[in-house]
Amino acid sequence: MPALHVVAAGSLLEFALKKLPSYGVGRVSSIFMYPMANEEFLDAIGKEKWNEAIKTASPEQPLFAALHEEFVKVYRTFLLVGGMPASVKAWVETGDYRNCMEELADIQQSYYDDFSKYAAKVSPELLRNTLQSVVAQIGGKFVYSKVNGGYSIEDVKTALGLLSDAGIIKPVRHTAANGLPLGAEVNEKFTKYIFLDSGLLLSILNLDFGGAQNVNELILVGTEEELINKGKLAELSVGWELVKVADFRHKYELFYWENLSNGATSEVDYVIPYDMKVLPIEVKSGTSGKMKSLRLFMQKKHLTVGIRTSLENFGQLRYEDSEGLRLINIIPIYAIGKLTTSFEPHFL
Repeated sequence: MPALHVVAAGSLLEFALKKLPSYGVGRVSSIFMYPMANEEFLDAIGKEKWNEAIKTASPEQPLFAALHEEFVKVYRTFLLVGGMPASVKAWVETGDYRNCMEELADIQQSYYDDFSKYAAKVSPELLRNTLQSVVAQIGGKFVYSKVNGGYSIEDVKTALGLLSDAGIIKPVRHTAANGLPLGAEVNEKFTKYIFLDSGLLLSILNLDFGGAQNVNELILVGTEEELINKGKLAELSVGWELVKVADFRHKYELFYWENLSNGATSEVDYVIPYDMKVLPIEVKSGTSGKMKSLRLFMQKKHLTVGIRTSLENFGQLRYEDSEGLRLINIIPIYAIGKLTTSFEPHFL
């Protein structure tokens, strides 16, 4: 029946496809789906026009300060609610974060219940312990020995592979970043992982927001830094925004750079291909902070342009060193997805 179209979806689909003796090259189209991006969240809460404002802004033409502050406030809400459709729906319908938490708790438990379906490959307990360790280690190189249970490195690697195939976590691999493709210079010994969703992350961490009375107060009047510094939300959010708004027909891979010289501590949170060049991205959770790592990376790789993403408005920083003029473009975290969409202005 060549005219019959079949659609399949689900977190375990990757495992089912791996069991097929042949894949049907040329007859199968893949679409990679994720929780909502910030752009989709704005659409869901009735602020479609805000997306147009983000699209027209740039480092050379920042947003009006008052509008930028409104974007930051709504972005804080997006981090709390997350991008899982059920949680977003609860927020749109009730405006009560407690209802979102109930939906997120159900989703979290369903993931744990699903682990029993992986039992032929790895124990559910190992998967749970590995996932909890990923959550605890977000923002840093993953250390296998920190997984509770005394499992071997190979067992933990298997668990990480299964969680990645299921889309629950995303690897961020170290690259030397001397040129494109970035994946050609990967050091497999250095890998970070980000968890699927900020809302789910907060649910798993079970962060205390001060009880039912103060939950909505955190959304309405709490500072952005108070939230975004919890659980490395800034770095996680930026990574997923880059993934979510990229071409949905391909898996978008994430990379970072770290200076592996003895005694060095320099690290650039993300390195992406952009306009056939290497583009470094440094994530700052607040509105200030030094950029020693970013500047060092740009100097080492002879790059003239880098990106700083934070809670700041669009802007530019220019400086000179021994090699000449360099430019750091500032892009708000809520707009970082512009770098991997088809409508972005060119920043290089």
